[in-house]
Amino acid sequence: MCGKGYCNDFREYIYVNEIGELIKPGYITQHFPLVLKKNGLRKIRFHDLRHSCASLLYANGVSLKEIQEWLGHSDISTTSNIYTHLDFSSKIASANAIISVFPTE
Repeated sequence: MCGKGYCNDFREYIYVNEIGELIKPGYITQHFPLVLKKNGLRKIRFHDLRHSCASLLYANGVSLKEIQEWLGHSDISTTSNIYTHLDFSSKIASANAIISVFPTE
């Protein structure tokens, strides 16, 4: 489509712009708030997606060790204590487990 104007220097990269040039490192972070606003989503930091990713992986049965490696943490305690959060249904299940121990009368 761009003909000879297309830059072929970065063909091995997965994220280039429409004319084949490398995207600047801060581009995604800088434009993330605009994407959220355009799609009517609440404002969060781009980094918060790492927490969401970890929590969704954990809620779907992925082990903490695999999540640690996915996120590149050197210590699994960072993954478990900071990045993985229980979803609402997990909290309900935990509460129901506690309730079942108490007598009903």
